[in-house]
Amino acid sequence: MPLIIDQQRAQLGWQTQNAKLAMSNNHIQALDLEIQKPTLEMQSKAPRILIDQTQPFAEAGLKNIQAFMEESVSHAKQVLLEGIGRIVDDGNAWIDIHNDYDPIPDQAVYNAYEMFDKSFNYGAIPTSRPRIDVDEGSVTYHFTPGRVTNRGPMQKVDMQYTPGKVDYFMKQYASIQFRFEKSSYSFTV
Repeated sequence: MPLIIDQQRAQLGWQTQNAKLAMSNNHIQALDLEIQKPTLEMQSKAPRILIDQTQPFAEAGLKNIQAFMEESVSHAKQVLLEGIGRIVDDGNAWIDIHNDYDPIPDQAVYNAYEMFDKSFNYGAIPTSRPRIDVDEGSVTYHFTPGRVTNRGPMQKVDMQYTPGKVDYFMKQYASIQFRFEKSSYSFTV
């Protein structure tokens, strides 16, 4: 006997209702805005580097006219005083001529040779560095923030909201049936 199984699946059913939103008093209005733009005022002073090379140039012989004149006058005074001193020394030596001292050979040798002996030295020019001054720059600023003012009338919007819902129910329950049927076939062994 064959076993026959009949089955029926369960079925759900549902009904939906959509949510609703109703608004009133929300008609379009023109905006009346007062706008003040932000402002930024800046003032800046650029930094500067001041390099004074007067002293190194003067040491190398490149002087402005005033420094050249001052040095020339100072050197001329020194040479003049040295010359006057030499002449006074020569004159003082002639004073002692009555003591059997003859200053002529000493003065002749000095005037011919020793007066022109020079000593030389060398060095790197310039010997001093330029003077460097830094004038720092500055930045000053004033910031005024902007603002927006709405001068339009305020309106209340009336809203009515109906929530949506879902109702579900069992449309068909599941079932299973078993039954035996007689076989129409015969088997002999």
